[in-house]
Amino acid sequence: MSVSLNPLSSTLGVEATGIDLSGPVASEDLSAMQQALRERLVMVVRGQNFTPERFLDAARLFGDLMPQHLTNILMPGHPEIVVLDSRQSDKGKDGKAIPTGSRAWHTDHTNHARPPKMTMLYAVKLPSKGGDTSFANMQAAYEGLPAEERSKLDPMITVNVIEQDTGSVGEDARQALAKAPQRHPLIRTHSETGKKAIYVHPGKTERIDGMTPEDSRAFIQDLLARAITPDVTYRHTWQPGDLLLWDNRATLHIAHRDYDASEGRIMHRVILEGDVPA
Repeated sequence: MSVSLNPLSSTLGVEATGIDLSGPVASEDLSAMQQALRERLVMVVRGQNFTPERFLDAARLFGDLMPQHLTNILMPGHPEIVVLDSRQSDKGKDGKAIPTGSRAWHTDHTNHARPPKMTMLYAVKLPSKGGDTSFANMQAAYEGLPAEERSKLDPMITVNVIEQDTGSVGEDARQALAKAPQRHPLIRTHSETGKKAIYVHPGKTERIDGMTPEDSRAFIQDLLARAITPDVTYRHTWQPGDLLLWDNRATLHIAHRDYDASEGRIMHRVILEGDVPA
């Protein structure tokens, strides 16, 4: 086996080195990486050098490609790839670019009936400093809650919709997604491992069944503030050529905005087909 796998933190994350995903991959190497990803939930594959075609081939090693709904920032000729370029981001009132990145911990695209099981980001260009991405092991976060609270959370259902202020979503895609609010369990059982995790996107959660939108937002904010502690998180500092993969069924993530957007932070993004959360 040529790939070397090393933990990145005590609770999640694994680094893969000595592997080139742009060419043929030995079955034993792929099997080891897939198993490590199931166990560690986040994986960085160092030192990759992809063309768009090779990036898509590498992504297919881990699942089926999923159509993007961020239709305003698709790569020409390769609509499976979203180009996240901070130089093209929205501008603030002062005229300066607002760095690309999430404002809160979340999992991706809960507004879909079958949200992506995995997201993959490939680092094309990085700013001189900042722009890290943090991850939280929401299986460990769930297990860290008192048993009585876990029992109360288990039956809860979130109602998920597309945000209305996302400029990267084309109008056709927005209208199609807005017609079908999606109901998902707040506590999701992983389809491969059977482990339970807190599963939520605060920005897409219209409400929790039985609560008002206002009470739902306060409830989720309080839950995440208590559940996401330093011992269940990993902060990834990017290197050129990093390919980062994470399991949306069991993690939340946040992209930090502490960098100069005008320098250019460019990521190529692919998502993989998931199943119906249960």
